[in-house]
Amino acid sequence: MTRICKLHRLTILGVILIMLLSACSSGAVVYVPTPLPPEENPQTYTHPSGAFSLVLPPNWSAYTQNLTNLASASFSPPDSRDPLVTITVINLGDPIEADDLNELRTTYQTQIRPDLARYTEHTAEALGDGAWRIVGVNRTPTGETIQVNTFIERRGALFGVTNVRVPVDANRNAVVQQIVNTVQLGDDATVQLEATTLNTLALAAATGLEVVNVHTWTTADGVFFVTGEVTNHDTVTAYDVPVKATLARADGTAIVEANDKVMGYGIPPGGYAPFSLRFGQGQPADAVNFSVAIGDTEANDTPDEYPPLVGTPTLTWTDAVENSANGTLYIIGMVNNEGDAPVSNPRATITVFDDIGRVIAAGFADTEVEVLAAGESASFSIAVPELGGEAINYLVNVQAFACDDDTC
Repeated sequence: MTRICKLHRLTILGVILIMLLSACSSGAVVYVPTPLPPEENPQTYTHPSGAFSLVLPPNWSAYTQNLTNLASASFSPPDSRDPLVTITVINLGDPIEADDLNELRTTYQTQIRPDLARYTEHTAEALGDGAWRIVGVNRTPTGETIQVNTFIERRGALFGVTNVRVPVDANRNAVVQQIVNTVQLGDDATVQLEATTLNTLALAAATGLEVVNVHTWTTADGVFFVTGEVTNHDTVTAYDVPVKATLARADGTAIVEANDKVMGYGIPPGGYAPFSLRFGQGQPADAVNFSVAIGDTEANDTPDEYPPLVGTPTLTWTDAVENSANGTLYIIGMVNNEGDAPVSNPRATITVFDDIGRVIAAGFADTEVEVLAAGESASFSIAVPELGGEAINYLVNVQAFACDDDTC
């Protein structure tokens, strides 16, 4: 994946944010969690690595990260897709002393937190059991603040961080406090985590797929667009990822929605894919907020059903921009197969950004050939007729499938 200019990606975490459409700048992001197995109350969740456990009320949902050097999970109540509790644990290799924990806490809070760009610490307090409790706030894209309590603790060589979004509802807040009080780190002698550094905590994500760089805009003809990207925090490629934008009234009732999939075939681990959701009748007069949701798909759980995805370094490409008299942006390019085997159905996507990294347009096109032989090249041309702002930079990405008996 080649980016023409260096970009600062502005991420929106997987929380429900009510955005005024009049601002037309960003949107709500929710995600589809995986239900925990139905069990009697209470139910105990133990991370697959053994790094931590906790007790949950029935029907809460969990999103789990299980990397070789990082254990993390986020938990949402049954009536919400908003993760309220996120726990992350790493193995630092050597036992952590009390003085070391204080220094590690400071480094994490000031340099490593995944939400560092939006987070402000207010107070920090050493607890009687040797852990730390930090009170801070996260700023939403609309300037609202959400209180976040962070608990940092140690056991042997394990370093654990629990981040809690404090609910406004008193009853829900009491339930969250009960959950946090049950968190226990595992025995570092038996936990299946490779030793790593504190910087690994920056990889923690509250969701597997996350919507970022959202923008809303209206064309001269009154067509309303919601554009953005989806990034993949998981360790496997996500295929055919569906996205949905919903326009709603002030009381939250939905008026109209637009559904599509991200552009390109799949999103590899750590990768991005753009989307562009179109409301041809424009923004309804009584629509005052909107949300963007990543839909559920069985394809994400069964990537083996797809042919292997081929991208860089097997595929390389060159591209150039051309502007037409009517304002259409054209991306003209040539993709090369540098591998030793043919690939099928090469597809190019373009993501266009404004000066603060928001997606203001996206598009895709297939190459002139269905099968690109090893050592061969093929051209592509992508037309972007409308832009939601001034184009400052853009990203071109090309993907194809490895050939099998049915495609080549």
